[in-house]
Amino acid sequence: MNSSKCSKCGLSNFAGELQCRRCSAQLQYSTPLKKEKRPRRFSFLSLALFAALIFGGYHLYLGAKSSIEDVNADDAYRVGTQQPQKPRQTGLSRTEQDRRHATQVGNSLKDSPALQAKRKQEEETQRAIEQTSGQ
Repeated sequence: MNSSKCSKCGLSNFAGELQCRRCSAQLQYSTPLKKEKRPRRFSFLSLALFAALIFGGYHLYLGAKSSIEDVNADDAYRVGTQQPQKPRQTGLSRTEQDRRHATQVGNSLKDSPALQAKRKQEEETQRAIEQTSGQ
């Protein structure tokens, strides 16, 4: 607890009192000296840290930018090389689409020159068998 000594009688009085309790003399308080704030000095460490943050941010920005450009180039290449898909016929059920597809396949098999030559050969073979068995 802070106290102050009376300059006349030497009694220690409480810090908040204005007069001495013994001799009623005015007490004089010495105010503590306040420390002066020193001006801030320039710090090379803070400058180096700030420069490192800016340098790292710049490189992160460049890396992200080049990554985005690579992805865009890959997408453009992929889209350019894709086969265009046939538009689906709207309004047809799956069964009707299958029937139409089977009809198309059947017609192309009928019109196939290789298949016609095979049928002709089988017919000739069948006639030859019938002629030899009938004699």
